[in-house]
Amino acid sequence: MLAFSEHRRPPPAPCHIRPGMEADQITVRRLEQRCAKAGIKMTDLRRVLLHGVLAVGPHATAVDIWKTLGHMMREGYVPSQGSIQRNLNLLVARDILRRDVTPDRIWHYSIAPERRDTPAITFVEAGTGRKIPCRTPEVGLLLRRVAAEHGLAIQAAAITVIPVNLETGVDGN
Repeated sequence: MLAFSEHRRPPPAPCHIRPGMEADQITVRRLEQRCAKAGIKMTDLRRVLLHGVLAVGPHATAVDIWKTLGHMMREGYVPSQGSIQRNLNLLVARDILRRDVTPDRIWHYSIAPERRDTPAITFVEAGTGRKIPCRTPEVGLLLRRVAAEHGLAIQAAAITVIPVNLETGVDGN
């Protein structure tokens, strides 16, 4: 009968990466900040995965990333291919990575360009059709978070509103 260790293997952590094999720290920090903005909790596994993606370079496959992580890690363990694929899917859904599919159905991953533009959010008055631009960043942030939960990205949004009498709190209709 096989004996299994009663202790779990230690999870991969950036401190387990061999010296000199880690990716550029500034680039990793930028990606971590993008992940935080997209609502992704940064775990040690995801940090190690970001190092692996950057080490392999553009158009990497999940297997390439897994093999590279195997060479990078000096102790601990290499994440399983399933864990890598789940996290790659999450990073693609939140627009951190871009996935390109070749004609032979192989998925290639690379860092997605950072979006600099803010979504155009407009209030449209129901009765008159008058358009009022919404420049409140909290509204844009809320819409981005809701869209990201569904794997979407906001490009523009129009919200239909009705006038309200400020004294009574009742709509003007």
